[in-house]
Amino acid sequence: MAADAGAREIVRRGRVDAYPGRDFTVKVDAGGLTPGTDYYFGFAVEGVASPIGRTRTLPDASVENVRLAVTSCANYPEGFFNVYAAIAQRDDIDVVLHLGDYIYEYANGVFGDGTALGRVPDPDRTTVGLEDYRRRHAQYKSDPDLQAAHARHPWISVWDDHESADNSHRQGARDHHITLGDWQTRKLSAIRAYYEWMPIRELPTQLFRSFRFGTLADLVMLDTRLHGRDEQIAADDHDAARDPSRSILGEDQTKWLLDFLSESKARRSLWRVVGQQVIFSPFTDGVARFNPDSWDGYRENRATVLDHLAAEEIDNVVFLTGDVHSSWAFEVPPTRRSGRPYDAESGVGSAAVEFVSPSVSSRAPGSSARARERLEGIVDRVPHLKFANIDDHGFIVLDLTKERASAEYVFVDSPLERSAASHPGPALQTLAGTNHLRRVDL
Repeated sequence: MAADAGAREIVRRGRVDAYPGRDFTVKVDAGGLTPGTDYYFGFAVEGVASPIGRTRTLPDASVENVRLAVTSCANYPEGFFNVYAAIAQRDDIDVVLHLGDYIYEYANGVFGDGTALGRVPDPDRTTVGLEDYRRRHAQYKSDPDLQAAHARHPWISVWDDHESADNSHRQGARDHHITLGDWQTRKLSAIRAYYEWMPIRELPTQLFRSFRFGTLADLVMLDTRLHGRDEQIAADDHDAARDPSRSILGEDQTKWLLDFLSESKARRSLWRVVGQQVIFSPFTDGVARFNPDSWDGYRENRATVLDHLAAEEIDNVVFLTGDVHSSWAFEVPPTRRSGRPYDAESGVGSAAVEFVSPSVSSRAPGSSARARERLEGIVDRVPHLKFANIDDHGFIVLDLTKERASAEYVFVDSPLERSAASHPGPALQTLAGTNHLRRVDL
């Protein structure tokens, strides 16, 4: 590890062995580095040197600005990773925040056919055992655009469902059945391969964790998938969705989150950023069908979080979300029982804001005529929804300063052709202390 790209000023070096028990992956946690500093790193194996990568340590003092690239949902057979190529070209990113579905578990043709693009999943079957998940991670890591994004920026990642199985929860998954063996064995295999292949510290009991960007922002990464989530309910069962015994986080993670939010306010951090997987904002009228995989399926757990924000007067909370392969921006209204009225026009009463990232390559809802019809005019029907795009692939650049949080949506060309080109979409901003979104020109 060096202080310069030419590796002339070496600050750390060492030797580590690769073992088959870890799929010959190597992970080095370099200590003793200076906060808020760029470093360059590389490896040499039997005389063959790797490309030089760049990383950055987190600041521990006051900073004026933090910029996060937010992304999710990269399905290998459905297209090239143009989003990663575009992120790799940027020099204005402090960290890449990946909110899950880093890999997909399907065989070719189940959710995208990669034959024409030369992107057939390996192995070409549903990933179930440890070797399956290892091979799938290895194939993704062979993609040159993903390699470039990892080499250019540090990453903070969390899993969603497809790192294990579609619509997974702590006790099973929608696409897991008895012929595939024991769910806990499959889940632990997926987790083990994820820890082996991802640049992430291996926590003994959970994935949820926190990061500090000086005094400007605290970032918390939640596990809404495998740790405490109860099984999903039917899409029309509103009574079950309101059941206070059901949780998406689990009791321990919920308490940890609430304590973290209170502690963040107490130490006077300005922004609280919550990286998680599925849409947090209410997106149901209480009558029609809803998405039970989102927080709409666990309404009391969501209400517990929102009521805590109201009771503790915690503002400047930004939820970051992936999962749905499309772009959305919400003001998060408070619960009715909080006694805090919400005005959609002025934003008065809003408890937080939420930005939902589009996908890297996973198909967008706009590719379905049925989804287009169902979502037609959705911004007009949902007052706290301030922006929606169901067609384009891309990522978000979240820019934080002491005065505001701005989210710029960046879109890329079709994933069916490899390209690093990108173009700006809309930008939405909330001023500190307002929890109110407005369109801005950046």
